[in-house]
Order: sequence, then structure tokens, then C-alpha cells
Amino acid sequence: MQKTYLNDGWSLTILGDNVYSIPSQPIETKVPSTVYSTLLDHHLIPDPYYRDNELTATKLMENDFVYETDFSLTEQQRRADRIFLRFDGIDTIADVRLNGRLLGHTDNMNRAWEFDISANVLAAEPGTVFHLSVTLHSPIRYISAENKKNPLEGSCHAMPGFPHIRKAACMFGWDWGPRLPDAGLFRSVSLEAVNTARISQVYLRQQHLAAAQPEHSRTPQSVSAVRLTADVEIQWLPEAAPDKMLKAILLVTSPDGEQFFSAESSAADCRNAAPTDLLTGLQCDMTCSHVQATLMIDHPQLWWPNGYGSQPLYSVQVLLVPEDETFLHQKHPGAASDVPPTVGNVQDDEEFPSILDTWEGRIGLRTVTVNTDPIPDETRDPHMKDQSPDLDDGANYMLAEGNHTKIIADRQAASIPGRNFALEVNGVQIFAMGADYIPEDNLLTRQNRRRTNLLLSTAQESNMNCIRIWGGGYFPDDDFYDLCDEKGLLIWQDNMFACACYELTEAFERNVAAEIRQNMRRLRHHACIALWCGNNEMETEYITLEQPRTRKQYYDYIRLYEYIIPKITAEEDPAAFYWPSSPSSGGNFENSNAENVGDTHYWGVWHGSEPFSAYRKHHYRFLSEFGFQSFPALQTIHRFTVPEDRNVFSRVMETHQRNTAANGKIMNYISQTYLYPRNFDELIYCSQLLQANAIRYGVEHFRRFRGTCMGTIVWQLNDIWPVASWASVDYYGNWKALQYAEKRMFAPVLLSCEEHGEIDQKPYPNTLPVSVDVSADLHVSNETLHPFDGTVHWALRLPDSTLVRSGLFHVSVPPLSGVWLPHLDFNDQDRLSIHLEYWLTKDTRESEEMPESETRISEGTVLFCAPKHYHFLDPKLSVTIEGDTITVSAENYAQGVSVETKDGVLRLDDNFFDMEAGTRTIRIVPDRDFSLMDLSEEEHPARKALRAGEIRVRSVYETADRESE
Repeated sequence: MQKTYLNDGWSLTILGDNVYSIPSQPIETKVPSTVYSTLLDHHLIPDPYYRDNELTATKLMENDFVYETDFSLTEQQRRADRIFLRFDGIDTIADVRLNGRLLGHTDNMNRAWEFDISANVLAAEPGTVFHLSVTLHSPIRYISAENKKNPLEGSCHAMPGFPHIRKAACMFGWDWGPRLPDAGLFRSVSLEAVNTARISQVYLRQQHLAAAQPEHSRTPQSVSAVRLTADVEIQWLPEAAPDKMLKAILLVTSPDGEQFFSAESSAADCRNAAPTDLLTGLQCDMTCSHVQATLMIDHPQLWWPNGYGSQPLYSVQVLLVPEDETFLHQKHPGAASDVPPTVGNVQDDEEFPSILDTWEGRIGLRTVTVNTDPIPDETRDPHMKDQSPDLDDGANYMLAEGNHTKIIADRQAASIPGRNFALEVNGVQIFAMGADYIPEDNLLTRQNRRRTNLLLSTAQESNMNCIRIWGGGYFPDDDFYDLCDEKGLLIWQDNMFACACYELTEAFERNVAAEIRQNMRRLRHHACIALWCGNNEMETEYITLEQPRTRKQYYDYIRLYEYIIPKITAEEDPAAFYWPSSPSSGGNFENSNAENVGDTHYWGVWHGSEPFSAYRKHHYRFLSEFGFQSFPALQTIHRFTVPEDRNVFSRVMETHQRNTAANGKIMNYISQTYLYPRNFDELIYCSQLLQANAIRYGVEHFRRFRGTCMGTIVWQLNDIWPVASWASVDYYGNWKALQYAEKRMFAPVLLSCEEHGEIDQKPYPNTLPVSVDVSADLHVSNETLHPFDGTVHWALRLPDSTLVRSGLFHVSVPPLSGVWLPHLDFNDQDRLSIHLEYWLTKDTRESEEMPESETRISEGTVLFCAPKHYHFLDPKLSVTIEGDTITVSAENYAQGVSVETKDGVLRLDDNFFDMEAGTRTIRIVPDRDFSLMDLSEEEHPARKALRAGEIRVRSVYETADRESE
């Protein structure tokens, strides 16, 4: 098959009058592109992200648009049996015409679409120019009209009716995103010239041959070989000759390029073919055959998630060739085996005309599933206190939300038997640490591989091993999954349904079934794919009566997410794990947020306004969502505001705060934690410290109880536009305080502290006097495959860092385990004037005579009261810069030390840290601003600021106005 891209020479026309008064004349563009991106490129509209420009830009999507181009065929294309026109991504409701003749209609941005244009083009004279046009209909008018016919509930932050269209739901607005439902050809357009047959799909099945070893071990299984089988579906054209015999060749190259493996399938012919399911909407009489090729990979290099091992990737190629094709093997100097075969008859012909089609991919040799084994006799760690019993069987709900009438079921509660919920890779149960991913930009063509690489590098550098792709966006490009393969980031893949009610019709079922099958076939070979999930939060919303209006909608939910999609998953990716919803306890509306079964979205901290210490009252198996908001970097705020906007309650700042209650929540949590910030800049800084500490409380707590809990996925990793949100990386790629904190809290070996004091016992000084326990319990978590030996140091100090008392513990922590250390009692101290410093060093002594290394691999400090009540002294912070090294000096204890340029952004290897009196050295790392990737180091504003000495340092002490002492 020959593929020719039609990505150049397009024009875009806005049909009719529009909000920007842009004439209905063709505007030069290319593919991939969108309406907004094209108009921005031609300076015809202002940036929708600046101030409140979004409000006008939204109205533009009430128009229709036309993409047009011309093309002609080459002589080679004219010799093909069939020519297919392929769209890898049309957003969304569109009519496709060739020379004015309607080819078909599209209604799903998550699918590729194909049209057979053979009859239109192959009989034409050589050199004929063909005119292709795509009319994109208004998504706003479409959902409005459909919702009038059949109202469907959905997220209150999005435009009504969005569930009616198979388009990224968040484009219509979310509580972190704008209402900018763009349109366009956001992926490539191509011509596919096919002779006889093509490869429609390849399924790669791995069978790991392991030595005898107990399942669910704490050590990796010993795998002697992997049997790799390629199941290849051949799609036959109607023109295929009955006597034409084809076979598949499977070629595999080792990660180092030194080993090569090959196998051939048996031959197939079209006489024994079966009807085929054309998932791309293609109207063509085709049939299919399945053939298999199997080979053995000895001494395989296994793929591991980030932090557990390396990520070797094997290159795989499948060739579709005539049965009688011969192949030659040529010996490669120094190679362990033969080089990949080349076509013997046509070695000197670069196009290899005897190869009818190819499929290529990279795979990691690994097994992956989710372990949900029962835990009938579970005994909880005695340090896990104040836990609620697991008595809710899903039958008892007391619901009162807004105008909804809720049902209170008065039935006997029943204890839910505990079940594990752990990602299991190569037989090892891992503790999932990561974040939820949303689309990287509302303007799709602003995304690219380099930007995605920077974002996922952030995840990798921050010790994450798992990313959950949220179901309210769209399936990312191939680059995303390639990069996750390379970086060892496991993917929890939601299907694209979120916070809404979707009603089944025959047409809708066919549409989403084709969408799901297409994407599973596209993505299933990736090493990073860990599980497929039905939807985001819809089971919970059905349980609480938040979304469905009719009994049919309840029945449709069960049919779609607990019958249709799992059946498709079993057919398309039979080795994969399927989970019906996030959160869920396994389906059937059985208490989707149960603590000791399945996954949970916990929002008591933040939405419920609970204190950070509330995490410690829970024992969730797997948190797939929990988060806390903050404002983005000051530099980011400068990009979408003017000076008079820079108040968090200004109209523009509130436009870039999509959760209506959020600013109030931030201020409420600030009031509980810090003295009132003295200006806008300090308020931004305090909000980020709050976010970091809120998530730290949760992650550290759940890591201390590994085995009960097996995952913490933080909402959220990234932003879709410049906004106040739960993201740890803002829209431009700036690390918030949370991202630095995640790098520390997700470290493979973590020392953490469960402190007790006023925060968890007497948070308000005006309440009645009570006895307050002032104490601490230290814990070492070892999330590696190797034992850890080291030393825990602790020091109780005064505000000037004077030592009150200290100690140390030698620890030996088994792999994938944790160790509690002896209880520390500080009840004889003034809790407003002491803080605890703790740090962990690795035992690197080779003999008793050699000193132990003092390199700190994990560290922190805790207070025993709210920071606003602690007797901080002025740390008198200062910095010196030498090359890429910054040294921070402090005269007293400092909390939340942040080193920044005057614009408030600088990428460092650590930041927002606590330090004692003395010095701390940190390193400047290459800047990761997504919008400035093409600038040299000399041109970058952060580097210019450094050269000019425009750098500042601050801590919690400096945030408030204090009387001089």
C-alpha cells in the first residue's frame, strides 16, 4: 500500500456572518489545523486565552466552515486497484465531497474515516485535478438542536447537550477549562493506494515462559523466553484474484539492534475469507483472513515501569507479501544472529513492490494486569487509627444535592469483604504513583511531540510511574504512547465518557463501538497500556442520581459499560484488564467509592473543605483522583492579564478560575494555615504551598500503608490553558510547588513523618482547652526491587535551628515494603517553638572502618502547629550564583524556600524546600517553558534574568506583613 499525505495547499472559509466580521473568503491553511489555529496564524482573531477573549471566540463556533484543497494522482497511484481517502481526525460533524459529490458524513473526532474514491478518480484522464472539500458544521448549534430533541444531563460547567456529540467533552467547558469547541482537520489526510489486499490490524500476543516461582512475588519473575505471536488480519479487495496467496512476515529487532528474529505465517487466499468489519466507515465490499506468525525471543529484556527497571523496546515489523516471495538473510558483522530479511527478488529496488503492506511498532516484553484478589483475613497496621468501618454495601445513601430529589434507603448495612487493587507488572505488585492527564491544549494543533515530551519528562523526573488519561478529552496521538513506553509510564486509559448521561441508540452504539475498537487496535501493542476503563465518574453519578433522567438511561449504562465495552475489550485485547468506571468497586452500582475495594476519587480535602489531616482517617485501596487547587506561576498570570487584573477576585482572574467555589476555598485554607498574605504575589505563592502540602499529606499517608493502599494518582498533571487549577504543571510548563513536592514524595525510597499536634487535635486556638499530644512517628518506604539499608536521623530544633535533642535509627527495609521507627514524644516542649527535621542516608560503607555517606536521599521538616502560629524568626535569606549552581543561605529555619527570577519562574532540580540555618545548594536545569522551546539558552528570559542578577528568594516568613522586631 502506498500512502500519500494531502497536508498542504488547503484553504479555510468561514460561512456566513461571524462575530469577528471575517469575510467569507478562502484563507490559506494546512493540515493538521483547526479553525482557531488558522485564524490565529493569520492574525485574524486575538488569542482566546488572553484576558476574557474566550467569550467572543466561543461565539465563532456558531458558524459552519469549509476546508478545501486540490490534488491529482501519480502514475503509480493510477495503477492501484483501489484509492481510499483517509482522514485520521475530523473534528467533528462534517460532510466530505469530491468534485461536489457527497462522499459521506462524519460525526466522531475519536475515529479515523475512509472513503473509497476509486470510481471517482481511477478512470479520469492522467493529470486530472480533483477538488476535495470538507464542510464542518457548528458544534454549538448541533448539540443545542439535539438536546432539544432529547435532553441529556452532563457536567454543569460544560455547555448543555455536549453528550450528544463524540467530541472532547472538555472543549465545551469544564471546571478547569474554557468553552472553546474548536473545529478542524486536526490530524493528517491521506490517499491510500491499495493492490489486492492490505493489513487492517495486527495483534501481538506475548507468552512469558518463566521459571517456577510463586505468583505475586516481591521479586521479579525469571523469564527464560517470550513466545511472540502476531495475529495479522488481511483485508482483501473485491479485485483480489481467487488464486492469489499471501503471507505475513514477522520481523523483530532487539533494543540494542544486535539481535534479529523472523517468522512466516501460513498462506491465505481470498476464497476462504470472511466478511470484515470496516471500522472507518468505508463503504466497500471487502473480506478478511487471519494468519499468524510466531517466534521465540530467548533471554528477553523485560520492560519495567519507571523506578523498577529499564524500558527496553523491541522493534516489530509485519510485511504482507505474496506466498512465493523469497527472502535472503545477510550476516551482519558482529551481530548475534541474522539481520532482518530483505526481499530477495528486489533487493536493489527501494520501493519493494512485492510488499503489499507493512505494519510497524515497538513493544516492551512484559505482563501487566490489575490484581483484585480477595483479602478475607486482612489485618490492618496498628498505626492506622481512627478508621471508619467498612459497613456501606452501597444500599444506604442519604442524598440531598441541589434540586434533585434523593432516595434514602433504610436497609441493614453489610460489611464489604476487602479486595486488593494493585497494578501487577511481570508478577510484581507495584505502588502506582502519578497524575491524571487532560488534553494539553484546547487548541489541538498547539500540541506537538516536543511539548508532550517535556510534559512527560516532568512526570518521569518526578518519579511517577503511572498516568491516568481522563475520559473527558480525546485519545492522544501515537507520540504520547510512544513516549510513555520510553519513560516507563503505565497508562490507565479511560474511554472517552465523562460526567454525563449517554443514551444508547443503534447508531450511537455502532459509532462508539467502532471508536473503541479502532483505538484499542491502535494502542494495544504499547508496553505502557496497563488497563482500559469504561468512563470517568459516571457510575458514581448514576448511584447518586446526579445524571440520569429515565430508567432507560440506567439500563443503557449497564449495557454500555458492563456489557458492550468489556465484550469489545475481550475481543480486541484479550490479555488486558477492564474496569467499568473510575471510581468503582467493580460495577453494578455497588458503592463506587468503597474504601477497601476498587479505586476511589477522594475529595473530602478540597471540595469537602476537610483539613489535610483528614487523609489519615482513610484506608483507600487506590486513589485514582484526589487534588487541591492553586494559582499558576506569576509569570503565567502576567501572560493573560494586565496589571489592573491582578487581584484573584478581578473579573479576568475569575474568568480564568472555572470552579466557582475555588477562590473561596483557597482563601479558607490560607486562613487556616498562613498569616494573611501581604500582596497578590505572596497570595499566589501561598496557594502553591497549600497545594503541595495538601497532596503531601495524602501521598505520604497512603505510602506508609503499602499493601492496604496500592496507588495515588493526583488530580491533575497539566493544564489545558492558563488557569487556576489542580495542575502541578501550569499551561506554560512551569513547575508549581506541588511538582517539586511530588518529586520528593514519589521518590523510590521515602522517609516521611506522621506528626501529631495542634493541626490534628486543636486547629483553632479559641476552642476549649484540651490536652494535645505532641509527638511523631517516622516511616521509611522502599518502593524498589532491592533491600534498602540506611540511617534515619532526626533533630528537634528551635526557630533559630538550635538543637533541642536528636537521634538516629539504622534501618533495613525489604523490597516493596516499609518500616515504622520508634515513637518520638515531644510533650515536654513548647509546640509553637519547635520543629522536627528528619533525613535519610543510604548505608554505603564497604567496611566497618569506612565512614557512612552523608548524602541525603529523603528529608523533610514538620511543625506541631499551623505555620501562622509558629514562632518563625527572619531567616534573612540570600543567594549566590556560580554557573548553574545556586547557593541559598539562611540565618534561621525557613519553610517553603522558593528561588525565582523576578517574573517568578526558574527551573531547578529542587525548589519550595525547607532548610535549617546554613546553606543549601541547588542546580539550574534547562528551562521547560512549552512556548519558548525554540529559544537558545542565551535568548531565554530566565537566563537573561540570571545574568542580570534578577533573582529573589523567599519563604513562609516573608509572605506576611510583620512588625519589625
